[in-house]
Amino acid sequence: MKKIIPCVVISLTLILAGFFLPVLGFFSLMLCPLPLCVLGCLEGQKKMTMAELMIEITLFLVVSPSMAVYFLLGCSPVAAVIYSVSREDIKAVKKFSGPESILICSGASILFKVILIAAFWFFTGQNIFLPDVKQMAVILRQLYASSPELLQSVMQVLALLPYLLPALLVIYASFETLLNYSLCGKIVKKFSPSSKNFPPQLPELKMWRFPKSLLLVFVCSFIAGFFIDTDKWFSGAVFLMNLQIVINVFMFVQGLAAAFWLMDGFKLRRITKIFICMILTIPFFWAWLIILGMSDIILNLRERIKFHYSE
Repeated sequence: MKKIIPCVVISLTLILAGFFLPVLGFFSLMLCPLPLCVLGCLEGQKKMTMAELMIEITLFLVVSPSMAVYFLLGCSPVAAVIYSVSREDIKAVKKFSGPESILICSGASILFKVILIAAFWFFTGQNIFLPDVKQMAVILRQLYASSPELLQSVMQVLALLPYLLPALLVIYASFETLLNYSLCGKIVKKFSPSSKNFPPQLPELKMWRFPKSLLLVFVCSFIAGFFIDTDKWFSGAVFLMNLQIVINVFMFVQGLAAAFWLMDGFKLRRITKIFICMILTIPFFWAWLIILGMSDIILNLRERIKFHYSE
């Protein structure tokens, strides 16, 4: 119980912060599965299940049933599947690599979040992952009352959110899985290097790359956009829009990996790397990262440019 109680307390703190803190809450909800992931890898499935039951009962009785359902379908499955691919007996049979494990965990996270959305929609008639459009419209009119043009632009973006839900869900679930998976691996490695249950390691970010077929899908979706009549086939246009958003994110990650590879290849000092990373957080440079990612896929930049690393 000495290790179960801290896990329960941390998880409850994260989920409550997620619902009641405006900015930090977004990241708190993402990190909700982490305590269970670490507990499972360090102590096994039995203690992880006990901690999950204690969290569920506390949320249901003390906070609200809706939060208990959210944790049950939105958070705990992520922890369960990360622990599953980390088990020594599973790895001995399946031999999952790090990228394969991330793909499995992300797919499970997306599936359970779709179930979560369906459950909340069935019982409440609202989408838990989207803000209330009417309430947001009232707030936005108050904030941008002095700037009608900006208000109109923001309102148009707000109106598009329901149609962008598939892409946003895939991006959120993938980032959530990657964050919890990576942190779980680092924490377990630090506190229990000899642990039998350890997440398969991921390659360094500078070595990440995606297949060329991804770029082909993007080009095809871009060309198809010219032949779709949105008045006659609106669902097709929405599908292509979501597909392009998801692929753009993959290109962004590829560009980021290539940027880190170049920084490492030129052996830049740490302070220079930090400065460049700060610059890359500016949205203006995101499009350039996407272009760099596309160029890396097309031209195989990391194959053509050779650096000699000193290990």
